[in-house]
Amino acid sequence: MKALYRIADQVINIGAYLAGFFIILTTFMIFYEIVSREFFNQPTIWVTEFSIYAIIGSCFLGSAYAVRTYSHITVDLLINNVNDQIKTVLAYLSNALGLVFSIIFTFYGFHHVMKTMELGITSASLLRIPMYIPEALLPIGGVLLCIAFIMQIIDGGVHKGGEHL
Repeated sequence: MKALYRIADQVINIGAYLAGFFIILTTFMIFYEIVSREFFNQPTIWVTEFSIYAIIGSCFLGSAYAVRTYSHITVDLLINNVNDQIKTVLAYLSNALGLVFSIIFTFYGFHHVMKTMELGITSASLLRIPMYIPEALLPIGGVLLCIAFIMQIIDGGVHKGGEHL
């Protein structure tokens, strides 16, 4: 069980590294667009579209890491003003609700990607990117979120608001 737990954590970390890579890639693409447009008067047709896909990918791939490290936005007014038993109940409840949301999101995200692939939908730009490729980041991120919430439920610990691991 411990090996599976470590593997799940590593998969989430890989998603976080990919999210970081996408952010760095977006930075370089936008920098290239600025230089190309301003200094050479040669705007690109691909930077805007790929930058959008990379930013979306970074959000979905990095969200599980944010859950695992308590780096997401939280409202901890209630948590900081209740006893430890209620904190534990609320932690289980919020993680269970997060898991339910993630399962639904993953299911419908996968269904959407399969329908997009089946219909052969491409982007409206000149590149005509098959949309199932960037859309596949949604169910992949959803699976990572499911793993993260399952791990949070297994941990069962209560996180104090305002702290980060």
